[in-house]
Amino acid sequence: MTRFWRAREFSTAAILLAEILFFAWYLWPDADRSHPFLNGDNFLLILKYSSIYGIATIGAAVVIGLTTVVMGYLFVEAGWPLWAAGSAALLVGVVTGLLSSWLIIRVKLPPFIATLGVMGILRGAAFIITEARFYDLSAKLPRNWHVAGVSIDWLGPTVMVAAAIVFQRLMTGYQWGRNVQAVGGNEMAALFSGVPVGLIKASAYVLSGVLAATSGVVLAVVQGQGKADLATGYELDIIASAVVGGASLVGGRGSVAGAVLGALIFGVLRNALPQIPGATFYDRLIVGVVVIGIVVMDQVLTRRSSTT
Repeated sequence: MTRFWRAREFSTAAILLAEILFFAWYLWPDADRSHPFLNGDNFLLILKYSSIYGIATIGAAVVIGLTTVVMGYLFVEAGWPLWAAGSAALLVGVVTGLLSSWLIIRVKLPPFIATLGVMGILRGAAFIITEARFYDLSAKLPRNWHVAGVSIDWLGPTVMVAAAIVFQRLMTGYQWGRNVQAVGGNEMAALFSGVPVGLIKASAYVLSGVLAATSGVVLAVVQGQGKADLATGYELDIIASAVVGGASLVGGRGSVAGAVLGALIFGVLRNALPQIPGATFYDRLIVGVVVIGIVVMDQVLTRRSSTT
């Protein structure tokens, strides 16, 4: 476990620290101005929006857009209490996970095709429900309100840290987590070892859907709106955060702590790049180059650690 931390989370944390130091140096202001990057409010902003990616990255799924729409419709249009609307939105994640797992396990569709198709269905359903409108949650929410004593600004980071602790424990301290790793690494070997492969895969997809739905609920509350295209483009950043955090696209390897660190890396990038003159136009290009560079660097470090 210590060796895994050295090879994965430590290298990802080092990249995050180097990124912060670089932007702190590059954006250093004149003597009479406050630092636009190194300040408490900006770091809270990074944490707040990184947590949206982070919560979903723990499950690496995308149900976020429809979740915000369902929550917005029930809370604003149907007059449901916020807790009931949020609970119904979480059920969207459960149903999505069940649908994806059925298509993959029973229908035998490739996971990429199944999840891509489900994503298209969900996004289309969100646009049908809203008819290109958005639901204004902020108009019905009291000013400066708290959820279980937690301010809205800290809601996302708090949920992300809580989810990370729970799932880190599940993945490392329980048989379920070891079974998930086994199925991801070699499904046939896991089957012959007595692992209930179908059940493990279904549970992973359902939990992934629930985490993505949780991210959608937090996003709707933080942004104060439910909108069909609110999470457009998030899927790339979520997948990239997981990969940068050490997850393997072919399965069998991953880390909850690494996924959260990966989300923070992208959160810092998304926050700092708009503060550099002209860098906004190169946003996607820079992120793509960073993804490839970090993954290559991480693989080199992993190979070196495995030979020592």
